[in-house]
Amino acid sequence: MNKFNQLVSVNLKIEEEKITDVLTMHDIPEWDSMNFLLLIAELEKEYGVTFSMDDVLALNSIGDIRALLEKTGASI
Repeated sequence: MNKFNQLVSVNLKIEEEKITDVLTMHDIPEWDSMNFLLLIAELEKEYGVTFSMDDVLALNSIGDIRALLEKTGASI
């Protein structure tokens, strides 16, 4: 089980098997501002990184989130 997918699944209430990089907030009903920020906080904690607000505001898909984590050097 991939920790990234597990955190996405728990925070956005989507089955892990359905998580793909192309999913956006329009595809996931539970992707509201609160659940999204909780996910970001969990990812920062899990991977020991800190995202700028500009970076967070630019995230539009699961793939964007994954790419930002990889950009920080996190091993997903």
